[in-house]
Amino acid sequence: LESIGLVQKIPVEIGQKVSKGELLLTLDQESEKIALQNAQNSYQLALVEYENTKSKMQKIKAVENVIDKQSYEDMKAKFDAANLNLNKAKINIAYYKNIMTKKELRAPYDAIIANKFIQVGEGVGGVAQPLIEIFSYPQSKLILSFDEKYKDKVKLGDDFFYKIDQNGTELKGKISLIYPSIEVKTRKIYAEVQTTNLTPGLFGEGRIITKD
Repeated sequence: LESIGLVQKIPVEIGQKVSKGELLLTLDQESEKIALQNAQNSYQLALVEYENTKSKMQKIKAVENVIDKQSYEDMKAKFDAANLNLNKAKINIAYYKNIMTKKELRAPYDAIIANKFIQVGEGVGGVAQPLIEIFSYPQSKLILSFDEKYKDKVKLGDDFFYKIDQNGTELKGKISLIYPSIEVKTRKIYAEVQTTNLTPGLFGEGRIITKD
C-alpha cells in the first residue's frame, strides 16, 4: 500500500480464491469519505452556478452588439470564474477518490490467499510492510532444475512430463522460461513450466523431452 493508517476491513480469508481486482484490505477512510462528500457537494453548487452563468452568457452574446462593452466583459468574467470553479471541483473529487484508492489493496491477478500478516485495527506503516500473501491461482508455475551439461539441449517449448506424488497421474507441460544463469553451488539450471490448479509448495519429479 502507498498509504499509512489503521486497517478497517479485511474481507478475505486464508484459502479463499480471489479474482483480479478484488478487494483484499481497506485502511480507514472516514476522513476521506467526508472530504469527498464535501467535494461532491461543492461540485453540485459549482455546476448550478456554471449553468446559470452559461445561460446568461448565451443571452448576452445574442445582443452583444447592442449592449455596452463593460456589461459583456463583466458577464464573461463571471462565466469564466464559474467554469474555473467547476473544473476545480472536478479536480477535488478526483483527488479524494485517488487517496481512497491508495488506501485499498486489491488482487493484482487471480489468486488464492496464502497468509495474512495483519488484523483489523492494526496499523500499516509503509510500502515495505507485508500484509497479505497470495499465490497465482488457477494459473501457477512449476520450478524445475536440470544439470548444466544439458544447457544446450533444453529449449523453450520442450515438453515436461511430471508427477506431483508417486501415485499421481503423469501430467504434461511445456518449458516457458529458462533462467539465464547456473546455480553456482549445485551447477543446476532452473526453468519454469506454466500449469494450473496446483497447491503452492508441492514437490514432485519429472522429465524433459528435448527435440535433439
